[in-house]
Amino acid sequence: MPTREEKLEQIEAALTNRFLGMIPEVYDENSRSWNKEDHRINRLSRALAAYALVGLCKISDESAVDAITDGRDDGGIDALHFHREEGKLFVIQAKYKRGGAAPDQAEMIKTCSGIRALRNRRFGEFNSRFADRMEMIEEALDTPGVRIEAVVVFLGEGLGPHATQEANSLHQEFGGRLTWHTCGCEIVHAWLIAEQVPETINADFPLQNWSCVELPFKAIYGSISARDLAKLVEEKGPDLFERNIRKYLGSQGVNLAIQKTVREQPSHLFYLNNGLTAIAKKITPSLGGNDRCVFHLESVSIVNGAQTAGAVFSTALENEIPEEARLMVTIIEIGDDIDDLGRRITKARNHQNLVRTVDFAALDPNQERVRRELAAVGVKYYYRPSQDSGLFCEDSFTFEQAALSMACLSRPLMARQQIDGIPQDQRRGVGHAVEFVVAAKKEVSVLWDQYGRFYRKLFNNNTSPLFVCRCVRIYRFVDSILADSESSSGNLRRKSFYSHCRLFVMAFVSSRANEIVRRLDSKLTEAEKLTLSRLTNELAELIYSRASTFEGTKGYPAVFKSLTDCQQLADQLLSQVNTGSLQENERTPHEGDRGASS
Repeated sequence: MPTREEKLEQIEAALTNRFLGMIPEVYDENSRSWNKEDHRINRLSRALAAYALVGLCKISDESAVDAITDGRDDGGIDALHFHREEGKLFVIQAKYKRGGAAPDQAEMIKTCSGIRALRNRRFGEFNSRFADRMEMIEEALDTPGVRIEAVVVFLGEGLGPHATQEANSLHQEFGGRLTWHTCGCEIVHAWLIAEQVPETINADFPLQNWSCVELPFKAIYGSISARDLAKLVEEKGPDLFERNIRKYLGSQGVNLAIQKTVREQPSHLFYLNNGLTAIAKKITPSLGGNDRCVFHLESVSIVNGAQTAGAVFSTALENEIPEEARLMVTIIEIGDDIDDLGRRITKARNHQNLVRTVDFAALDPNQERVRRELAAVGVKYYYRPSQDSGLFCEDSFTFEQAALSMACLSRPLMARQQIDGIPQDQRRGVGHAVEFVVAAKKEVSVLWDQYGRFYRKLFNNNTSPLFVCRCVRIYRFVDSILADSESSSGNLRRKSFYSHCRLFVMAFVSSRANEIVRRLDSKLTEAEKLTLSRLTNELAELIYSRASTFEGTKGYPAVFKSLTDCQQLADQLLSQVNTGSLQENERTPHEGDRGASS
């Protein structure tokens, strides 16, 4: 699970990406002496006020920004929104301090006074932002039974006793028409993650010639019209396949064959296709008979057949699907047993098809956790194959890229002497860097075998999504440097070295730039890139000079696939580095240090 620091990084990244483009710097008497960091914190505070309305009222980011009232003469009220459906006037006070400081008694007194002024319609005490929202404010105050929801949002977890006393006093004064809430770091982070949870899908499946099995689990099986299936995919979208190990991969391979069958031999589709498997929390039938019945499925997901369903839908976009095109479908009722039975069904049903080991990573809950937390900061993580996962984007990456990057950059670099000092029965649990990069060089798929010795060291309950993203960015950057060195070299031996040394070099770069690698920020600064570039070139030269003695008649491909050779090479390099032959890695100043925000 993410640490407090990781949550703060995710919150700040989300506020920056989503709101700062809509929130300009303020220029008034109070801001004349502000520096760049002061302006950033002020904008983040206003962004936090807006996001509180998004989390509490489920309004859009744009509407929330329009609700910001923060500024001179704001009466201690940073945002204001009337939630008509619930009859509640939301009053937000926000304080953005990474150290977690909550509003103090003086700030609470100001906010309480502002709320009293609103109730008594002393509108002249407020700034122009309140005037712009006057129609909404008066509507709220004139609404019978309206309640005021006063919310204090900050990055800590509790108000101080004196501030709490002021809030409680106002609550009593309003006679139960006002409620106080505090929203700290945990709640704000929970809003971010909740936004990334896939929508629960309820759907109606019309089946013909169906039958039922009651024990040990209820299951319905029958045929479904390809037309009806295409409509379901169109209406429900990709969330219909949320628990599948793969999403639709697009018009390729077998999917093209399915489309051709639907178009040219629709009556053969039932016989040539394996059909679909879906799991649902609950199955409720209509009053239809066995010849035709509509089944309402609560919390349904197609766990096998995403390619078939996607291909049928793609066909429907271009051609009218013939009525005789039908498929077999099995629907299994699993209740709330998603984590156990649901995954067992998904795995078993997909083992009958040609599926790669990497695809089953989709069944690890940690992969979905990483996806959600990265999505909250604007990074797309594809841990299931889909037609979009192959498109390169700076702010997106795949599970395979993450696993390889983590293997190179996240493990400790150890000399043989250190390894020998570990008790024999504990050595397999260490997973040192040389072991990982050699295994990845020999056969990279061992990294994503959930039952192998590598996967759980890379992906587990403690895996930080921000760290995963940072590893990928560093891997891409260092790999591009080594690729440039390979392409620019006119020496065939050097070309071969740069082609095959990359994973090994990365382990040394990670060891020497550990502070940069471990920093909790998804993006690299220019200063960090400069340091990584220098280290990569220096270490590559040092490794090349040493690796030539191992190459001999083997060639570099064999050297970097040999654990024995690579460990001996690492021992020599570590010894040379430790005796000062390589310039020590000085601390790199980070752009945008956050000293002023604590």
